[in-house]
Amino acid sequence: MVQDDKSGQNVTIYEIDNKKYTVITRYTDNAQSMDKLYDVICKYVISQIN
Repeated sequence: MVQDDKSGQNVTIYEIDNKKYTVITRYTDNAQSMDKLYDVICKYVISQIN
């Protein structure tokens, strides 16, 4: 099940082994360069690991 939101967010629900998982994906229409996007993603991942 996928729900599109006008605020730039997708919500997808997956069911694996009778457990439901919700994945929320946020996006933007005016993304900057790929290098800056890469830096943001890396900083987010590192913050989640710590």
